[in-house]
Amino acid sequence: MAIMSIQPVHLTPVPVRCRSNFLIKTLLLITAFAICFYLYFCRTYNWMSLMDPAKNQFREMSVDDIMRSVWDDLPSDGNFSSIESSSSGQHSVVNLEQPGAQYCVGDSLIVLVNMKDHRGNPKVHGGDFILARIHSPNLQASASGEVTDLLNGSYRVRFRLFWPGDVLVSVLLMHSSEAVGILRRISAHNYDKVIYTGTFYSGNKTEQSQCGIRLKADKPLCEYRKKEDAEYYACVRPETLPCSTLRTMRSRNGPISNMTRDERLLLGRKYTGIKMNSSFGPVKVISCPAGTHRPTEKCVTGFGMTSPSPSGYFFKNRWSSSSCRTSNFFSADAISRCLKGRNLKLMGDSTVRQWQETLIRVLKGLKYVKPYDTHYYALAADPQMNITVQWKMHGHPFVTGYNVVKDAVGYVAREVDRVAVGDVVVIGVGQHFRLFPLEIFVQRLINMRKAILRLHERSPQTLVIIKLENTREFRSEMTHMSDWFGLVQNLAQRKVFRDLKVVLVDAWDMTTAANTFAIHPNSIIVSNEIALALSHLCND
Repeated sequence: MAIMSIQPVHLTPVPVRCRSNFLIKTLLLITAFAICFYLYFCRTYNWMSLMDPAKNQFREMSVDDIMRSVWDDLPSDGNFSSIESSSSGQHSVVNLEQPGAQYCVGDSLIVLVNMKDHRGNPKVHGGDFILARIHSPNLQASASGEVTDLLNGSYRVRFRLFWPGDVLVSVLLMHSSEAVGILRRISAHNYDKVIYTGTFYSGNKTEQSQCGIRLKADKPLCEYRKKEDAEYYACVRPETLPCSTLRTMRSRNGPISNMTRDERLLLGRKYTGIKMNSSFGPVKVISCPAGTHRPTEKCVTGFGMTSPSPSGYFFKNRWSSSSCRTSNFFSADAISRCLKGRNLKLMGDSTVRQWQETLIRVLKGLKYVKPYDTHYYALAADPQMNITVQWKMHGHPFVTGYNVVKDAVGYVAREVDRVAVGDVVVIGVGQHFRLFPLEIFVQRLINMRKAILRLHERSPQTLVIIKLENTREFRSEMTHMSDWFGLVQNLAQRKVFRDLKVVLVDAWDMTTAANTFAIHPNSIIVSNEIALALSHLCND
């Protein structure tokens, strides 16, 4: 076969001038397109808000960012040397900043706390954990105070006077700055405050092993991960049964070894929640002609977790918001009208389960649907009013001696992803996380934040209610359950959810005002939490 020869083709070179003109025209076309795109993008998406993270409505958050922001907002704690040199509630004094014969409703009352140690010497640095309130017992009225640390051993507490009458001031030293320093030290990177026991089942055979978020074990582990949420816990691998057979877990408090005898004493009841002496008696408050502004705005869902301080007050055992007009959702008729045809999804710990229990007690047609277990899941329904109220315990970590079925609880983020259009979501977490380093709680909050954003993307009108933690008993083991942990975790919640369209129920403010230190507050508190939430749901 003959081979054809291929002759090279000689192309006429393009003149340099033509190449330059073509390049210039191309650059001009690209520039014009870029300018048009920039103008359109700025007009449509607010380019400056995307460039400025503070103005970016739904910015990404990391655990490190939130942790850094939380600790930056808290004063440095004191170094513990001895109980005698720590802050003393008995020796410290509360004084009026500007004493007056009487005050008007709507005025601010300012008191100064001068902190001293157990020797009676003035403290020269801040960091003490203080809670304050005003109250009139005969009026069943109370409100919390806003504490400002002056960082020199003194504190300024501002109260807003909401009602006329004789008003008492009460200031509690919850923990000295030295005790706060101990709490912060024993909490950081300490995953051993809780010891979990997992039970594996297969037929009639059972095996048990130790579980936890971080295990210091040189044995093979069964690891349970939620990669999409960066959630993790593990169990020591049982001798014969596979990891997939883990069915239940229960917990008990573990010992804390790196504490001295005096450190334990400082965190005991003797030095916790001590009422400080006041140099003045009841303050007389009168209704003045000018009066105070009462909120007339409806309680609507808004962006941000910011709220006035205090967020409200009790009067005749009814909570009134200081930012919107709350309604009287206490009777069965009022609550039924608001919830008619609605599905209420309660997610979190047993302080949210109290909402379900209260509603069942008030609404006679609302009954539990079997099967249910009030340790981790319960559904109640009123077929006539078409009302359902579901509560589900949040996923690991939980703190209970009861054997919790692993698959019966669920991560809040995953539960939010299952919410249907028109459901009402209530989230309340925190109490079970107090025993763990803060980063565990912050990671859970960030996961919930992402889930709420996904929910609002598909259902913008769905109401999401965030219930903050409430205070708890003084007899709680402070190394594990101190309210200081709750204070810090509430601050983290405000930071993570502050730019979302959610409703805030400030249970911390309510329980501080009412002086009810109980993990499960009384029916007055819970009923007012529900009434505040329904004021946002049914504000017409």
